[in-house]
Amino acid sequence: MTQARRYGGRAAGERVAERRARLLEAGLELMGTRGVAGATVRGVAEESGLAARYFYESFASIESLQLAVFEQIAGEAAARSLGALAAAPEDAAARTRAVLAEMVDLFLEDPRKGRIALLESITSPVLGPRVLEESRRFVGMLAATASSGDPAEPSEGLPVEVRLRAQFLIGGVAHTLGAALQGDIEVERGRLVDVLVELFLGAAALRP
Repeated sequence: MTQARRYGGRAAGERVAERRARLLEAGLELMGTRGVAGATVRGVAEESGLAARYFYESFASIESLQLAVFEQIAGEAAARSLGALAAAPEDAAARTRAVLAEMVDLFLEDPRKGRIALLESITSPVLGPRVLEESRRFVGMLAATASSGDPAEPSEGLPVEVRLRAQFLIGGVAHTLGAALQGDIEVERGRLVDVLVELFLGAAALRP
């Protein structure tokens, strides 16, 4: 079998993966600083330092790249939330704080991710449907966590009151983080987490 040709010590597949990663990082930068509309094929190619022809090696369209950037952020949010839950003590207050602290850190420490996930996605016809899917996933995670269930399992079997309140609270968190991100509300990280946790725990009806 003929071995794949290597350039600079890397196989073709490795080079493609490296170029895709650079395009994704460029997409994150442009979408997170200029907005979704500010990310174009030419702009992403220039930001990544690659020729425009390499864009279509990894993505069918600029919309495909936009979705891929959002998927990366959503995947990181889910992984960090589940990791925080796994490490947290088995009580509602600790588990709630663990997840909310991760979300605050994810979206405020890297404002680009926060802008894309919390602000730009709301008005984007490309990202909008994915936002709804992610919202449902996090509602299920919160509802299961508050009910001492498995956050990785579907939430359809949980009481409807739990799911409704979880939906309400998730929407409130997103808007609150968006306000903090834009500077509408100036607040320190610790105080923000404290207030969010207090609001969650105050919704006593989350427990069935």
